[in-house]
Amino acid sequence: MTDFVRYVRRGLLACAAAGLLAGCQAAPRQELSSLPPPAQDYLLISSYFMAEGGLVSRLQDGGLSGQQVYDMAVSLKYGKRMLMTALLKPSRRARHNVEMAVALMVACSNQPDPSTLNGAVLSRCIPDTMAPPVPMTKGQVPPQATDPAPDRRPR
Repeated sequence: MTDFVRYVRRGLLACAAAGLLAGCQAAPRQELSSLPPPAQDYLLISSYFMAEGGLVSRLQDGGLSGQQVYDMAVSLKYGKRMLMTALLKPSRRARHNVEMAVALMVACSNQPDPSTLNGAVLSRCIPDTMAPPVPMTKGQVPPQATDPAPDRRPR
């Protein structure tokens, strides 16, 4: 019985050593810039639409404040604008801007439900320094305040 355990132990040790040596020979991850431009565009478009689906799903879940919905809309418009710019005028900087805009969209879709924070202040998903504000068009309204309106009933 001892010989059997010794052979199994040696076999497992040999497999582990072979696995470690094989792991060292793995190919490095391919960068996006090394792909041909059509493949880069395809990946950018795919990632944008996945992030947009995440935003839509989060909106359908509900439980968001007016500021959160506004931030989501701004991040969606910003992402779409950056994607269109990268497709119309492709450059390394434009592709980087799309990647950052998609990351912003994902950050906005991961916002917590305000009712679970027990009155804590929500941090915005859009940093003031990252994206310029999207100009409001006719028919848009500014975001609602996250604080409830004061009670104005006569006492």
